[in-house]
Amino acid sequence: MNEYIIGIDIGSSKICAAAGKADRYGRIQIMGITSANCSGVKKGIVVDIDSTSEAIKKCIDSLERMVDTKIKEAYVCIPGGMCELIWNKGVVAVGSEDREIRENDVKRVLKASKIITIPSDKEIVGVIPQQYIIDGYDKIKEPIGMSGLRLEVDAQIILAPSTVVNNLLKSISKAGVKLLGMVFQPLAIAEVALKEEETQRGVAVVDVGEQSIDIYIYEGGNLASIDTISLGGNAITNDISLCLKLPFSEAEKLKIKYGSVGEELSGCDSPIEVNVDYNDKVNVDYFMLKQIIEARVEELLYLIDQKMKCSSFYEKVSGIVLVGGGLALIKGIEELSKSILKKPVRIGAPEYIGAASPLYTAAVGVVKDAIDSIKDKSVMIDTRKENENNDREWTLKQDQKESGNNSGIISKIKEFFTDFF
Repeated sequence: MNEYIIGIDIGSSKICAAAGKADRYGRIQIMGITSANCSGVKKGIVVDIDSTSEAIKKCIDSLERMVDTKIKEAYVCIPGGMCELIWNKGVVAVGSEDREIRENDVKRVLKASKIITIPSDKEIVGVIPQQYIIDGYDKIKEPIGMSGLRLEVDAQIILAPSTVVNNLLKSISKAGVKLLGMVFQPLAIAEVALKEEETQRGVAVVDVGEQSIDIYIYEGGNLASIDTISLGGNAITNDISLCLKLPFSEAEKLKIKYGSVGEELSGCDSPIEVNVDYNDKVNVDYFMLKQIIEARVEELLYLIDQKMKCSSFYEKVSGIVLVGGGLALIKGIEELSKSILKKPVRIGAPEYIGAASPLYTAAVGVVKDAIDSIKDKSVMIDTRKENENNDREWTLKQDQKESGNNSGIISKIKEFFTDFF
């Protein structure tokens, strides 16, 4: 696996792209990551294909310079806020004569789970298998290689508006990038920001973007619910701009550089000099700026708290993980969030050198999901080869018994691993 895997996250204000690969030990390395401003997406929905494609192209060009290779293919994440989850079941008979479940059986049962009635304006963009059931035995995560007569799956079907998906695909195609696959955003975030123990115990991921807040609740290892609030980090910037009479772009810079909440010491006692016009500068009082930011951040946190309490899974949430660039980058946000949400709060970010920012969580998650999928397919192919080798080895040993030539199984295993590595 020497080629780079590219993951793209198309957000409301920025497009993030990451390039990664797996080393010889199977560990994932992020080799390049970048972002570009985008004005063609509103609340996760493409409203201007030309503007969005230009931003994608700019982002990919920057990533190409980082990894020194031409990028023609990529994976993209589908925003979770616009999607809907539907539970359904699929059932098939195991096709092989020896009753061993193979990859084709899993594909057939997942296809069977997609047989549902959906609205004309929506389409199926993915399937999340929750558990497999073999001859009545449930809670099976990986059925390939097991034996049985009847294979079932409990799955979540992901529905998305057809228009939204088509416009997203057109933007990517117009940027000159071939789409290899789509990754559901909540799953991409979970790949790099959550621990398996958290998803089993119950955790809420709060993805605060520029124009919307998506709340994903995990319970029992599965994605249990999705909620959206039509307000995001731009509300903070807008308040700074209006209250201090500053251009929106300068207000955004102030928020990113000086944004803090709570009792955290700033170390900024002197007024902040800000460019208002070409040659016009004004001084901004830091404590006034902090009061403006705190007021809006508290409102957003209370909205998140109300939305979470409306969920039937709220009592099962043992912690909250903040991702995205809307709130997670503000200093002191963890302590303030704990005091308002009344639950443990932490910032979720990828644990990779150069990509350890909540802003890049989804893009890095797409890369990891794609690499893991490719690795799983490779393992299945290699396992199949190993089984074939074992069959040939058994025949060879039976033939050699009469001649007294006993080569032994250890040498065969050594040969296999020598070829593999």
